[in-house]
Amino acid sequence: MNRRFNGGFGAKQFIVGEKVMNTRYGENPHQKGALYEFDDHFSKHFTTLKGEASFNNLTDISGAVKIAAAFGDENAVCIVKHGNPCGFAIRGNLLDAYTEALKCDPVSAFGGVVAVNGIVDKAMAEKMNEIFLEVIIAGRILPEAQEVFAAKKRIKLFEYGSDRIVLSNDATDFKHIDGGFVYQDADRVNDDEIKNAEQKSRLSADAAAMKDAEIAWKVAALTKSNCVVYVKDAAMVAVGMGMTSRVDAAQCALKKAEAMGLDVTGSALASEAFFPFRDSIDAAAAAGVKTVIEPGGSIRDDEVIAAADEYGMALYFTGVRHFLH
Repeated sequence: MNRRFNGGFGAKQFIVGEKVMNTRYGENPHQKGALYEFDDHFSKHFTTLKGEASFNNLTDISGAVKIAAAFGDENAVCIVKHGNPCGFAIRGNLLDAYTEALKCDPVSAFGGVVAVNGIVDKAMAEKMNEIFLEVIIAGRILPEAQEVFAAKKRIKLFEYGSDRIVLSNDATDFKHIDGGFVYQDADRVNDDEIKNAEQKSRLSADAAAMKDAEIAWKVAALTKSNCVVYVKDAAMVAVGMGMTSRVDAAQCALKKAEAMGLDVTGSALASEAFFPFRDSIDAAAAAGVKTVIEPGGSIRDDEVIAAADEYGMALYFTGVRHFLH
């Protein structure tokens, strides 16, 4: 009854889950933890092939699979560390996608969680086995691929038993705060946000640049705020996330890219919320960024647009913000 009235936000809110399993502990060893599910999602789709999922593994897996599966049936691979993406790529095959995703930040990828929107075969497993990965989650992991990982005691393997990742796509979202919880409609990035993005600059982006912008926009929407994401040739080449200043996020991303020897020239830059000043555009232009996508809505939008035109950059506003706290 509560869902039928007051738009689903009535006087009482019930959040009920069925217990799936205990985790070894919570975020830390002194905390207890367990996994609960809605609508049999984990019971039906989530299979443990090797190891035991920890509390932190499960939260990282959730973030990784949402990004990897955000592009339909495309061959996407996302690498996550401590809840944030440190690598992402789309390629014609999954082995190449993983190889390109790893280039973004192989240091952070060590001990990370890799989500594969497809099937892990033996060749891909052999490539992944070159470094220590804590978790691999995929649509399926073939038996011969599992054999590759058999000798590694610490790696954990999970699959959905499908050719692609299976998402629950929960309609609502909630977060515990001291004394209660806040409850909301789940955030989603609609494809129309990119399709209908308004060109604000004199220069327009070509199809390849708009694909990079789409990838950057979707990854940014699923990355902790404040964040900026740089994508080049359908692979993430730099990311700055969880910063208190958007310009700091942009600059930290570029410093990391430089340290990794990655060239961001010609890349697309996405920000999940508007740029309050032109300084991030100045920094992006200095790095060679050619396309920028952001929500718009700042009182200084005109300055940002003018900066984009000054540097010969393509600038698009989606009109939709995607904060993630």
